[in-house]
Amino acid sequence: MSLRTHVVAWLVLLAAGVLSLVWAYTFGGGANPGLLDRAGPAVAWGLPTAKVVFNLASAGTIGALVLAVFALPRRGTPYERALLCAGWSAVAWTGAAAAHTYASFLLLANLAPTTGFGAEFLNYLTRVDAGRAGALSTLIAAAVAVSCFHLRNPRILALTIFAAFAGLLPLVMKSHAAGGTDHADSTTALFVHAAAAAVWLGGLLTLVVLRPVLRAGQLAVTVRRYSTLALIGFIALVVSGFLGALSRISSVEALLSPYGVIVLAKAGVFVILGLFGVLHRRWSLGRIEKHPERGGRHFAALAVVELAVMGAASGLAAALARTQPPPPAGSGKTSAADFAAGLPEPGLWEYLSRWTPDPLWSLACGFAVFVYLAGVRRLQTGGRPWPAYRTVAWLAGVAVLFLVTNGGVHVYQGYLFNAHVLTQMMLTAVVPLLLVPAAPLTLAKLAVRSRTDGSTGVKEFLERSVNPVLAAMRRDPILSIFLLAASLLVTYYTPLLEWAAVGQIGYSTMTVLTLVTGSLAIAALTGEPDPGTSSSSRLFVLAGIGGVYAFGGWKLMEQAGAMEMPWYTSVGQPWGPSPAAAPETGGIIMWSVAALSLAVTAAMVIYRRGRSPRNHVPGQADSAARRPAYEHNELTTPTA
Repeated sequence: MSLRTHVVAWLVLLAAGVLSLVWAYTFGGGANPGLLDRAGPAVAWGLPTAKVVFNLASAGTIGALVLAVFALPRRGTPYERALLCAGWSAVAWTGAAAAHTYASFLLLANLAPTTGFGAEFLNYLTRVDAGRAGALSTLIAAAVAVSCFHLRNPRILALTIFAAFAGLLPLVMKSHAAGGTDHADSTTALFVHAAAAAVWLGGLLTLVVLRPVLRAGQLAVTVRRYSTLALIGFIALVVSGFLGALSRISSVEALLSPYGVIVLAKAGVFVILGLFGVLHRRWSLGRIEKHPERGGRHFAALAVVELAVMGAASGLAAALARTQPPPPAGSGKTSAADFAAGLPEPGLWEYLSRWTPDPLWSLACGFAVFVYLAGVRRLQTGGRPWPAYRTVAWLAGVAVLFLVTNGGVHVYQGYLFNAHVLTQMMLTAVVPLLLVPAAPLTLAKLAVRSRTDGSTGVKEFLERSVNPVLAAMRRDPILSIFLLAASLLVTYYTPLLEWAAVGQIGYSTMTVLTLVTGSLAIAALTGEPDPGTSSSSRLFVLAGIGGVYAFGGWKLMEQAGAMEMPWYTSVGQPWGPSPAAAPETGGIIMWSVAALSLAVTAAMVIYRRGRSPRNHVPGQADSAARRPAYEHNELTTPTA
């Protein structure tokens, strides 16, 4: 039964994907051969067809892995079956990636498929960016397949999921749709779009396959957990799709072009999928809980129809990747240098008033606000208080993070080295000062329900991964010095500096690195002291961190010219020798922000020392013990 269901689901996906591809690829003009075309129709149609299979197989892999880890108890038939589905999907993914790479070579070299594998193809794989991307994607898919079949260690499985998501990146970065007309290209939007679609589509496909082996009560729980993933995926798809399309379609004429019409068709498909989601949450879940057997069959039938619509969306996406986008409207600016020349000289007003949406960080900030407020509401509904100042701190921290990653600082970060330093310091030393006092991990511990079936929910993930790291840093706060020093070293003295200057993927990597390391350091220094440490030792650590920033700022001023090269090569010096654009001011920015941050952190450490139970007089001990759970951990995110 399960094998037949698996085959039927895959056939429905492929049939819908190919049919929508045929229409969109023909309508968009991608199938029209050029005057000197020698590759032939086999290559012209084989390339997008391989991309459809690539999309569906990668989704089958990622969705099955995420569902196995998040929604299913470890061990047991459903868990093993999910990993088996992921493994076979990864095998198909490997084949599709290899076929897509070879078809791309034939199209680029204008050769017929009968050419075979010669020295030219090997040169393409090793020396041409598109060939290297295809080869890397194929190798990652093959490694994921091996891991799914043979490895069951939870940590290895987590690395496998990370590798599966990373396997989407090579082709995303080489897609022509990833290139924007300025620094704020749509690479991140495409990656978020592909990753969200993979979790949504692949998770539903896996649920259809697993339904016969899920017990009656387990089916309802698993579908409900998947429903949460699907809702997140739908929101991410809509936001990233809208922002990605916005970077390409800026006029009515562009919207009515073949590219724009396919985008509209894809938007219509998403509306239909949204209605399916509402139907599942309002109707299917209730029927499964009341009548598990009959409700499960109804869910499977509805899910197969939904998979057909998802397959159509995947076919449209593959055709869209091979359709020529409309030319940019307006002045015809096409390079980063042109855009930089059109910006005014940077200043405080420009940093506060300019705007360039980043899909990843817009979504991250939106989800951060929603999840935190939902947790607070759950506590209050259960009669448990939560300090208002923490909620205010969280909202303020997310607001600053949003301004840094979507506002004028982000606009100029693509053109100025000193704006890049400002970005790094805001993320490392300012945003954590607002986020950490909000105690999000304490909120999660109090508001999130524990899993009892052996699966890994949010609470279990935090307890196994984040809390041990924070506990180690609280025991030995001096680790914060080495952590921040390593963060500065990686940010400014590795290829990440250039990647962050010229592309969104590098920028997002730098953002995550600096935000995480800064938050860990602040949490370790301002949280409940470990019995073996003292506030004096934490102040000593703060002095060490000040030394790191002092040395780092001095080196930035000394080496500013060399460090500015990625920006200079990309956009030149659009504002000339302006003091506001001088790279040497990066060191001054680091010193200024660090001084402010360290002063506030020192005040927090001293405040914590005054409220520590070890400093209470005997008559106050009982009242301290009677404080609510959250009050024992006022300023940090470790467990309460």
